[in-house]
Amino acid sequence: MLETIDLGNGLILEIWDYSRRLAGDRWLVGFLARVGVKPKKEDFSSSFYYERFLEKTDGFLYYRYQKERTFIPEDEVPEVYQRLKKNFLKAVLPYITRPDFKERLIATEVAQFEKRVDWELYLRKREEEEAELEVKYKNKEFF
Repeated sequence: MLETIDLGNGLILEIWDYSRRLAGDRWLVGFLARVGVKPKKEDFSSSFYYERFLEKTDGFLYYRYQKERTFIPEDEVPEVYQRLKKNFLKAVLPYITRPDFKERLIATEVAQFEKRVDWELYLRKREEEEAELEVKYKNKEFF
């Protein structure tokens, strides 16, 4: 992590540089910005989802913004990185500093998480049903 910025709405923006050499003097310039929020149990529609959330994550929901530029000459890496950062701050900072950003992020991410859990449960159930049918019809011929 290179830098943190207090957003003034109770959240902290983390700025990361994950640039790396690709080949010779060519680089991948990687910029990552993220804001982490910790949802409460009440933010979930049931304690089942909250418990699954705690099992599957580090307890935080993240807003992430990532940009990459590839095959950048080594001498241009700092300039390209600063341009990515400047464009991000100019375009996104007004949005993530809004007072209601945290609540909106939690509502959106929790809804997506719950849908993902429901989908995983549905797929698991279908796989179990398929396995049962495989066993049931294992030695039967249909023609």
